[in-house]
Amino acid sequence: MKRIVYLENMSAWGKLFLLLGMIILSSLFSAFAGLLIGKLYFGVALNTLTAYIANPQTPDAIAFVKFYQLINQLGVFIVPVIVYSFLVSANVQSYLYLDKKPGLIGLLISGLVIYTILPFNHYLLELNQNIRFPEMLSGIESWMTDYEVKAKILTESFLKTDTVSVLIVNLIIVALIPAIGEEWLFRGVLLKLFKQITGNFHWAVLITAFLFAALHLQFLSFFPRMLLGIFLGYMFVFTRNLWVPILAHFINNASSVIIFYLHYNGKIKVSLENFGASTNTVYVIGSLLISVWLMFILFGRERTSFKA
Repeated sequence: MKRIVYLENMSAWGKLFLLLGMIILSSLFSAFAGLLIGKLYFGVALNTLTAYIANPQTPDAIAFVKFYQLINQLGVFIVPVIVYSFLVSANVQSYLYLDKKPGLIGLLISGLVIYTILPFNHYLLELNQNIRFPEMLSGIESWMTDYEVKAKILTESFLKTDTVSVLIVNLIIVALIPAIGEEWLFRGVLLKLFKQITGNFHWAVLITAFLFAALHLQFLSFFPRMLLGIFLGYMFVFTRNLWVPILAHFINNASSVIIFYLHYNGKIKVSLENFGASTNTVYVIGSLLISVWLMFILFGRERTSFKA
């Protein structure tokens, strides 16, 4: 017997506000639950746990931050999307385009694009970081810079390890869970909603890429992250299969974790900041052209029309 879905015919705007409300409630609950569990497990006060989050230097602090980030990822991305999809569709897997096996060529191309775009992405990053605000907005610029520095310190303390077991944990928390959760939310749900709202999948890709970059709150790397969101969006549109951008997203994040690990332990000389970077204009422009060419190949092989 087919399950009755009472919210299936709700307007796209109604679904968007429903999803937003569910994300806010789930985020608050997961944040509270993470702190409560941390307090009980570590036996410390809540203000100590918040200090751990702000400056994770001790082993206990780093362990808690990893646990807290995992809980928050589940609360912000995965749980709301599953519940929302259940409320608006009779088949959650089909609604999220997870019910079909992805093509091998599509997976290979999507993974390759993550590396071919690196020189151009680094160029965008440099442009992004060299943007200077007017004097009246200097306070905002200072806040962005300070936030970026703190985020970098937090990330490095999070990723520093010389053991494979901790590396695997980092890959799960930094690469696997975000790749699944963020793609479920941005490409699996939001892109479709904005396609319904705007009537144009190009606008839907751009809007979700913008939101994808903005949500990370790292504005000095906003442009490269938005470009990544655009490529991930078109991977989904061209293939109509969410597993394709999930894999590409995982490869992107996992590569960062592994490169950091190898450089930190002296296995390679290139640092994460310089991996894939080039000052050669031909390489920079070529990386963009090759990446776009690969996307055209993906579109030519799939030739699908996206329907929300």
